[in-house]
Amino acid sequence: MAQEKSSPHMQMWDAVKTTDTKYTKTQQLDGRPVTSINGLYLVQRATEMFGPIGKGWGYEILVDRFDEGAPITGKDGEVVGREQVHTIQIKLWYVRGGKRNHVIHYGHTPFVRKSQYGAFTDFDAPKKSLTDAIKKCLSMLGFSADVHLGMFEDEVYLEGLKLKQRLEEAGEHGAQEVMNEAKSEFRIWIDTQIQILAKANNQRALEALRKRICATAREKAEVVNYDPSDIEQRINEAAAERMAFLDEKYPTARLTQPE
Repeated sequence: MAQEKSSPHMQMWDAVKTTDTKYTKTQQLDGRPVTSINGLYLVQRATEMFGPIGKGWGYEILVDRFDEGAPITGKDGEVVGREQVHTIQIKLWYVRGGKRNHVIHYGHTPFVRKSQYGAFTDFDAPKKSLTDAIKKCLSMLGFSADVHLGMFEDEVYLEGLKLKQRLEEAGEHGAQEVMNEAKSEFRIWIDTQIQILAKANNQRALEALRKRICATAREKAEVVNYDPSDIEQRINEAAAERMAFLDEKYPTARLTQPE
């Protein structure tokens, strides 16, 4: 497949879109995974791209305020105060191609809020809001776009990212050994999936498994430089063998199953 030519407008985006997993943390929030990025890591990436802060890039604070939120009630239900949120707006500027450019965005952090122990004040709120605003500005330029686009929820993407980092850490002399380990792990995974196919107990379940395994195998194969078509052929052959067995054992089952 011919590689698509990258747009010149995407050069900076493509250079900063990938995130080092060592500087991320994934937690469950309201039942869904949310990945946060270390703020100083993004400052480091911006410095790599533009130069030292204050010279190649920086920011100006445009808005710095506290906003009232929900009421805080006492034990008797009486309103004793209100939550407060710290809000900051910054103009992040950067120099690229000899020209100064900028992005404007907000940062927010709860300052006074309710907790199970009563009212709580976070005196680090202004600092956190500034970090939040810097992150948001840099995200508009493509920094850590893979996190913001939800790619850190894709296990295969993360596997490829971690393998790339392992190869870089291994250096020229250790890279082949790391790749051989990854290929071995992939072959074990394929063997396991084929064993799962061999246990499918009806034609419909078998076909659903085959499609799912093929889709994942194609992605995984590309990560470890295997030919996806060869891998898919092996999976299809195993599925066809199991299908022939099921068709012989349950000859009318496939005819009665809905499309």
